[in-house]
Amino acid sequence: MARFAAKSELVVLSATALGKNGRAVTDLRRGEFRIIEDGRPQKLEHFSQGLESRLRVLLLVDASGSMNGTLKSASARMAAVQVLASLAPEDEAALAGFDHKYWGIVAFTRDRKKIEEGFAELDPFGSTALHDAVDKAASDLASHGEGRRAVVVITDGVDTASQQSPDAVIARSRALDVPIYAVSVVSPLDDPASPRFTGRERPAAATTGTAILKRYALLSGGAAFTVSDFASLKQASLQIVGELKHQYRLGYDPPPGPARFRSIAVTTTRKGVVVKTRSGYVPQS
Repeated sequence: MARFAAKSELVVLSATALGKNGRAVTDLRRGEFRIIEDGRPQKLEHFSQGLESRLRVLLLVDASGSMNGTLKSASARMAAVQVLASLAPEDEAALAGFDHKYWGIVAFTRDRKKIEEGFAELDPFGSTALHDAVDKAASDLASHGEGRRAVVVITDGVDTASQQSPDAVIARSRALDVPIYAVSVVSPLDDPASPRFTGRERPAAATTGTAILKRYALLSGGAAFTVSDFASLKQASLQIVGELKHQYRLGYDPPPGPARFRSIAVTTTRKGVVVKTRSGYVPQS
């Protein structure tokens, strides 16, 4: 497994490169990356490519009362199963659930069957503390060491009970370098891609929640999807795993300065390719 030098101040970035067709670009070389911090170029000191390290995926599944419907429950499980099926044998997955609280169900394992069996412990009930759960999931995943990693949260996007604000959770996930991939399981009435969408005239809680999840994904370097049928669910799962399989790990030494938020942008010299990563960090004081 590729490991970076053990320097506590090192800025480590999980990055995904996408071509014009939206597919992961898997063959970028070290010299093709450019890192910009607060408008100034930084020297890339550490680099590893996708399959040089195993992948850890934490599946975070909404088990609140708002998911208490056959379609939503089945879609959540189907999304997780498709993600699991696309992982490499050496990759690890864990399962956690949340309603008004967060709890671990299956610890990181290579045994896909254990994860699927863990869904029996998800019985939709109670209020929804989505933001609190994402916060705890990101911290939980970050505690499991170096390597490719991501939280995949499967929910209807409705939050009714969080103590944390979305902005606070986003700030912490960026600092931890944990990309967040969000799959919003909604009714066709709440899906902008569906001809049955009514959100323009009657914005629903799910519509607002989906917008917040998109912010999580954008600022953490992940991606967000809204699904209301099997085809969109399958496409979302395939894209998530496609990106995670080819996640680059980039590291650089931060310039001296105060412990304030610093913006980050990563680009590549290869034409037609866009690089996604977290939008910034706060250096350790």
